[in-house]
Amino acid sequence: MENKQRSYGTDALLSRAEIHTIAAVGDNPGINITVLADILGITKGAASQMIYKLVEKSMVEKKVSPDSDTEVVLNLTEEGQKNYAGHIEYHNQAIDESLKVLRDMPEASYTVMIEFFSEMEKTIDKNLKET
Repeated sequence: MENKQRSYGTDALLSRAEIHTIAAVGDNPGINITVLADILGITKGAASQMIYKLVEKSMVEKKVSPDSDTEVVLNLTEEGQKNYAGHIEYHNQAIDESLKVLRDMPEASYTVMIEFFSEMEKTIDKNLKET
């Protein structure tokens, strides 16, 4: 699933990891690699490799920080901004479709769903306590 690439409104095909890195940079303009790695829950090395790919794809630009000559900050390029906006739209459409399904669902189905999710939550909680 991770290797599947898709378009977010431009000609570029991006993996989930790439678009979520673009989203993190778009949400935090001027971010550095260390903070980006923390946000994404990956190592600094993995974040650096991802940024290298995105710089090569003209999605992200690296610049020396105005605050420190030893720090590099990250920002989206124009192409990166287009994909960032397309990613937001992609999620908004998915949410809208999910809400439509819920609105069209018979009320009796809500009870079944609530019972199901309640049992799933108990199972997950139990499994988390065992680990």
